[in-house]
Amino acid sequence: MAAVSAIEWTDATVNFWWGCTKVGPGCDHCYAETHSNRFQPGLWGTGTPRRKIKGAAKLLNRLDNDYAWWAADAEIGRFHPNSRRRVFIQSMSDLFDLEVPLEWFAEAWGKIVQCNRIDIQIVTKRISAVEKRLAAIGVTTWPKHAGLIVTVVNQAEADRDIPRLLALKATLGIPWVGVSAEPLLGPIDFEPWLAWPHLDVEVNGRSWGCQGCDSDCPSCPKGKAHYDYEEGPADQDGMPEWIAERRATLEWIIVGGESGKDARPLHPEWARSIRDQCAASGTAFFFKQWGEWQPREWCRDGGTHALNRWPGHSFQKIQSSPDSIERVGAGPDWQAFAKVGKKAAGHFLDGAEHRAWPKASR
Repeated sequence: MAAVSAIEWTDATVNFWWGCTKVGPGCDHCYAETHSNRFQPGLWGTGTPRRKIKGAAKLLNRLDNDYAWWAADAEIGRFHPNSRRRVFIQSMSDLFDLEVPLEWFAEAWGKIVQCNRIDIQIVTKRISAVEKRLAAIGVTTWPKHAGLIVTVVNQAEADRDIPRLLALKATLGIPWVGVSAEPLLGPIDFEPWLAWPHLDVEVNGRSWGCQGCDSDCPSCPKGKAHYDYEEGPADQDGMPEWIAERRATLEWIIVGGESGKDARPLHPEWARSIRDQCAASGTAFFFKQWGEWQPREWCRDGGTHALNRWPGHSFQKIQSSPDSIERVGAGPDWQAFAKVGKKAAGHFLDGAEHRAWPKASR
């Protein structure tokens, strides 16, 4: 139901129900399903009843009210001892699961809105259902103490779901939005949805655009150092639409590898690319873990894994060695991986720890 969480980017979790339906490749080896099956199998799948957690509302109230309880726990506050506590809602399901009874969702949403002394973190794979679900209970606004994160694991999911997330941010007034790229299953280019750090907007003074940059400024759109301020269609205030689009950006990106016996590897170049994209745009970047695998040259001997790098990944199992994976395709652009386990693989990227939160949730 809830506990001081081992999830590195939150403090505690609260679940109003357990159970879900898999909706994409990131769900293939769902940790929540594996955990749930140890206690109550049969909560996953289309048409399968979910398990309601009776004490969830009471526990969320406790997290919102009992400051002594928070302060007494040594783990909570390691990274932010003076800030509000973070609570991840529905770590064992999806808050916007359309198969959950509407009254369950209404109860959970009402409690989320009420508990405004904590920072609520909501993660969904069903971004297309968010507005529909809220409308069904008569809600058209978003609480200012809650952020919304969409899970995407590859470029196709990013291209489909991030524009929907940013549209919701504008429509509902969501204070911050982010992406959980876990498990990251391929490279993702986030550039279309990240801010330009040198973007200077003055609507009334009409000094829109990238101001004072030299011709090699990497923050300028598509290599142009200075946009024509009158270029393209404008909104009702006269601001070019390309400027408005850049104001609705991602504030947070979480990256992580997959854990468990069937885990797929995370290539370092995928993580490095996202790290660098976040650094260039000033976006908060959180590298959670490598998962079960690491490049073989980094670690002790183990099962080997060869993986194609850019532009994607492809692999197949060798029948004679179940722990081995053979690269598919010709060419030198691959890397061998060793399966060392989640704990040994750790969470350092090129020797550094990356643990940043969005400003609205610090």
